[in-house]
Amino acid sequence: MSLSVLLCTAAAPAGETTYRLAPGDRITVTVFGQPELSGDVQIDDAGTINLPLAAPIEVKGLTVFECQKRINDRLLADGILRTPSVGVRIAELRPLYVLGDVRLPGAYPFRYGSTTQSAVALAGGYGPGAALRSTALSDYLTAEERVRQLTLQKRTMLVREARLEAQRDGQDSFSPPDLGNAANDKDTLLIIASEQDIFRVQAAILRGQIDLLRSQKPLLKEQIDANTEQSNAGKKQLDLIRQQIDRYGALLRQGLGTQNNDFNYRVLEANQEAAVWRLLSDVSRLQVDAGNLDFKIKDIEAAFKRQVATDLQQTRDRLNDLEITLPAAIAERDARLQNVGGATGNGVRHLIRITRMRNGHAVVSDADETTPVEPGDVIDVRNEMPAGPLPSGEASAQPPRSRSSRTEQASGQDSINPIAR
Repeated sequence: MSLSVLLCTAAAPAGETTYRLAPGDRITVTVFGQPELSGDVQIDDAGTINLPLAAPIEVKGLTVFECQKRINDRLLADGILRTPSVGVRIAELRPLYVLGDVRLPGAYPFRYGSTTQSAVALAGGYGPGAALRSTALSDYLTAEERVRQLTLQKRTMLVREARLEAQRDGQDSFSPPDLGNAANDKDTLLIIASEQDIFRVQAAILRGQIDLLRSQKPLLKEQIDANTEQSNAGKKQLDLIRQQIDRYGALLRQGLGTQNNDFNYRVLEANQEAAVWRLLSDVSRLQVDAGNLDFKIKDIEAAFKRQVATDLQQTRDRLNDLEITLPAAIAERDARLQNVGGATGNGVRHLIRITRMRNGHAVVSDADETTPVEPGDVIDVRNEMPAGPLPSGEASAQPPRSRSSRTEQASGQDSINPIAR
């Protein structure tokens, strides 16, 4: 073995003498007297390095000393150099990858003797508790708002159901259902007032349409009576004309009349008879119109009933949906509340997992702050938040909520919890 190899080995740090090279490491190869064969090279994914004039040399899994010897032997075997003198040192090891609940996730250089704690320190330390708490609090407030919205929707649907049932049954007014403790809530009173307004407006519109149609019936009756009187008078005139025709016919047979006058009497009779029939036709048409008014009134009432029945079915379908979604939203809200109570920043337990390549496979293992790390390790830091009460100062910082936001079920059950009671 050449002296240069021994000198390089002796000068290497203690960690380098036992460390085994892996893809991603960068080494400095020095061939003494041969600068064209020297320089920094990176071990590729196949675990080999490429030197000028030489075939790829596999160095994966070798120590620095073994790598020097293999390069030396390859240069000698390939006839590139007769007496090669090779030195190898590690220029840059694979970095550590720190991610998760740290301030500055990213890749950091490996140092011998590093532990998970020192790796977290390189990443700026553990993530700030305030940020964690802020996220948990934001999630809770979002879940709380959803519960409140669904609760108000359920109250609205219950009041609307009562209103629609009253309209279906033809009642003049409706009473809201029993909402328990929520009956006098401000939001509930607004819901009831809104539905009562809808009830009054729709009833007024329906009455207006029906009254308008009914108001036409007296006018039609007057027209029918007038046309009937006119037709009766026309019939009397027609009888007189016919009597005159009969008398004139007798004169005509005696030679005392003319055919022209007889013809004129016949024309007058036909015109009067046509006028009478027109009046009778108008009477029939007006009677049909009067009958159609009753049909239109019943049609308007039936259309209103159909619309009420459709709205009532949709309201009940929505109530059935809320019977499923509201309890689920409450459960999610309560779970978020537990997270808020635990995200205090004190007593948070850090869960650390290391992903390390072994024989070409990724192996994940649990670690603590004193666990040594190796080049290329992926360190994943997570915070486990224990359940606990929210500090009173945090609760006092929350804006006051209306009583409706604390009423969970429309029956009055108080289950929308503020952050702190």
